[in-house]
Amino acid sequence: METLLRGAPVRDAIDGEIKLRVKKLKAEGCDPMVATFRIGDDAGEQYYEKAVIKRASEYGFDCKVVVLPEDVSQEEAEAALRALNENERIHGILMLMPFPKRIDSEALTSLLSPEKDIDAITDTSYSNLFTNKKDGFFACTAESCMEILRHYDVDLKGKHVVIVGRSLRVGKPLLMMMLNANATVTVCHSRTKEGDLRRALYNADIVVLATGLTEYYGPEFFRDGQIIIDVGTGRGKDGKMAGDFDSKSWEQDKDPEHLCYTPVPGGVGTVTTTLLLRNVVKAAERKQRNQ
Repeated sequence: METLLRGAPVRDAIDGEIKLRVKKLKAEGCDPMVATFRIGDDAGEQYYEKAVIKRASEYGFDCKVVVLPEDVSQEEAEAALRALNENERIHGILMLMPFPKRIDSEALTSLLSPEKDIDAITDTSYSNLFTNKKDGFFACTAESCMEILRHYDVDLKGKHVVIVGRSLRVGKPLLMMMLNANATVTVCHSRTKEGDLRRALYNADIVVLATGLTEYYGPEFFRDGQIIIDVGTGRGKDGKMAGDFDSKSWEQDKDPEHLCYTPVPGGVGTVTTTLLLRNVVKAAERKQRNQ
């Protein structure tokens, strides 16, 4: 296996699949369409929105962009989301979060149509994951981890996987995905004792780091032969984007060829937007079947 488990080859393989499926849908008279829903002008949300619009254009999707002012009322926000739910042309809705604190995010999430929940944030999507429903929508960052492992022919059956982080967007859904793939899974988090964390990481076959502790996990946590999936994104000691895994220290202290890991940038995040838009295709195909 390669030392660096890069996301680009995974993304490119999925790109080809998406384009074929979109071509088939268009031949059947269906034009996939995604909508983005944003409140305010958060720079990070705008960056993600632009990435989605650009990728959607590359696939031949239409994209409806809804931006509400920072001072929008709860009632107005809910009315705008209902309009997207009821728009028959729209197959998937991406709610760019977090919303301003005075907005009831849970109310908006519960209002989102599960059939258009391409980012897998509704209760229905979580239920589909727990019941291992194959055609459901799943959290895209967590699913990106799984796609990378599949692409690089990592068989999870019987492997000991340690996930560090228990967020609703990564750690918890990834726990279920790994269990559904017949891995044995340990979840560590901010309340795990340091000694227990170190033992778990050292003894794991595969480690997923999703803590937001940039460059915290150095060579002392790991051993040769492991696979590390790094979901973290932050600014490293040199000011550049980096993950939770301190890959620079590993390369200085160890033989880098004895460990496989996803780089940051260029790893998990590279695949995530592609999976989001694959869910739009899935939603469009489902609607076609049900007509």
